[in-house]
Amino acid sequence: MFLHKYLDVPYLDLVYSNYEEEYLHSLDEDNFHKVYLLLKENNFYFIADIILNYLALFTIEVQYVQMAMMQLNNTLGDNWVSMIGKNMTLVNKIIDLAIDYSQKEDNSTNFV
Repeated sequence: MFLHKYLDVPYLDLVYSNYEEEYLHSLDEDNFHKVYLLLKENNFYFIADIILNYLALFTIEVQYVQMAMMQLNNTLGDNWVSMIGKNMTLVNKIIDLAIDYSQKEDNSTNFV
């Protein structure tokens, strides 16, 4: 399991207690890393908390996460990362938007 590269022991223990081992082993390390870097590049200072509470974000292809983050940035303005840090439920908004973007692309390729 690769999560030890991103979390300290207390957070890692919490992740293992919050999620099924089978689910954790199903995570794609490459995509996880790309989403992690995207968050880091955008100065998310609470990435460990996102991993702990919103691990589903790391299962979505990074391009859709990026599109969702850009939309939230446009909606919330310059302090968008700080606003998310103060109201972590906004991570759900990123997840929902990213899933919507991925489904729209899936639907558009089905008609070609």
